[in-house]
Amino acid sequence: MKTTLLAACVTVLILPATAMAASIKAYTEALPPLNYEENGKVGGFASELLRQMAGEAGHSVQLEVMPWMRAYRTVKKQPGSALYSIVRNPEREALFKWVGPIAPRRMMVYALASRPDVKVRRQQDLLRYRLGVLAESSAASQLVQLGLPETRLEYGQSDEVNLKKLLLGRADSVVMLDWAMRWQQKLQQVDAARIRPVWTLDQRYQYWFAFNKDTDPAMLRSLQHALDQLRADGRLAALKRRYGA
Repeated sequence: MKTTLLAACVTVLILPATAMAASIKAYTEALPPLNYEENGKVGGFASELLRQMAGEAGHSVQLEVMPWMRAYRTVKKQPGSALYSIVRNPEREALFKWVGPIAPRRMMVYALASRPDVKVRRQQDLLRYRLGVLAESSAASQLVQLGLPETRLEYGQSDEVNLKKLLLGRADSVVMLDWAMRWQQKLQQVDAARIRPVWTLDQRYQYWFAFNKDTDPAMLRSLQHALDQLRADGRLAALKRRYGA
């Protein structure tokens, strides 16, 4: 009887220091191959990674794809919720709690190999060309801040559309995440030799999972530990290879 009581007391003492099983609601946008919805299921590199992390840490997770700004606002208001894949930068640092990093973010400018006239030796050279870019994206904002007039921006609703515009000559070059370009070339059966990178627009930051500020710290620690374990044993690298990292 005393042994049983002692064990119960030890359990009570240990529980607060560890993460209790939790149900995580995570929101994302369509940004293949990191995250996307296909046949009613949320997939992609970051989606699969979050599922693996949750399973490793003993949590359950529900994923939902929605417009980015709506997802952003939802996670800021909903304790325990997560937003991904998101760039961790100084402007966002204090708005969320962070688990990661999960992947590099390299925004590249691409042109057709058949267009040797498209040359970018310095950032200001971008101002000479018509650039395809995702509408309402951080890359689009960055180009506007550089001084690129709106008339030289060819906005597309997806990377798929922007690659098609490049191939059809509706844009001199396109801005795209390097993962996304490789993914789209595979999906659209475009020979990689037809496309060449001409400039690195931004590679300062990495992708992370962002959680509402009021999320249980023990749960965050358990997820970070799970991610670190996946990285250490090679499962993270294997998952990246599957998605063309």
